[in-house]
Parts: sequence; structure tokens; C-alpha cells
Amino acid sequence: MSMTQGLDAKAYLIGWLNALTGMYSADIAATPDDQWTTTHGGCTRSASDLTADAISLLVWTAHALNGTASSDSESNLMEQIKGECLTKAGAIAKLGSASQAMGAALAAASDESLGKVVTPPWQMDAPLFMICHIAVSHLWYHDGQLNYIQCLLGDDKVHWMG
Repeated sequence: MSMTQGLDAKAYLIGWLNALTGMYSADIAATPDDQWTTTHGGCTRSASDLTADAISLLVWTAHALNGTASSDSESNLMEQIKGECLTKAGAIAKLGSASQAMGAALAAASDESLGKVVTPPWQMDAPLFMICHIAVSHLWYHDGQLNYIQCLLGDDKVHWMG
């Protein structure tokens, strides 16, 4: 018997997306209000901009799964989302809706469509299912950046652990 026989890879990825959405939302809430749109020197980006970046890939991927991916670049999409992320409440709401949309689109996608090679915003062709993995990992990556900002501000707590 194969290790993957009976494994529902889409369900596992959707579960991880949902877990990361909760973790990221907890870290948004824990970021001090006066630091949400602040940069920390050099070429750093604010927590709100990092969040818009993470959300924009979820949105793009949901569109790709639905067959409606825009020819707009991810950076244009991110610019549209930035306004919704200027407040922590707005960012949490947008993250939740983007995650739900991507999860629903992934659940409905056929194996054939998931195997189709697409060109993502960074112009490196890959199967759509791989792009889904990247979009979820991208969320975790940016959550790590929020954690680092919190540490720079003296907060060493793991906020999503309760």
C-alpha cells in the first residue's frame, strides 16, 4: 500500500491554510496599534504592507483556481489590498475572506486543473497545486516577519498558542 493512498492532499492544505490564518490573525491582533503601519528602518516594510503582500497571493491563487486570474501583476493587486489593511481589523477581515475564498476554490478544483502549469506573478511556471502550496507557505513566511517585528519591540510571546 502506498503512503499516499487515500491521502486527501487538498484537505490537508486547506486545513493548514485555516490554521495559518488563525495564527496570522492572532499576530496581527498582538501587533501594537501604533506600530501597525510603521517601518523599522532601511528597506523594511510595515506589518500592514507585509500582510497585504501575503493576502495578495492568496487572492491571486484563488482567482487562478477559479480560472479568473488577472493579467495584473501581484504588486498591482497588493496595492489594491493595502487600503483594506491599514487597520488591524480590516487586515484580519481581508485575510479571513481571502483564505476562505482560496480554500473554497481549492476544494472545488479538479485534479486536472491542479496539474495545469500556470505562470504566477513571479514568472516561474509551475503546476497550480504547487502555487497553492507556495501561497500558503507565503502566509507563514510573512507571519514570521510579524513575529520578528514583535520581538524587535520587546514582545517575545507566541500569540497564537493561546
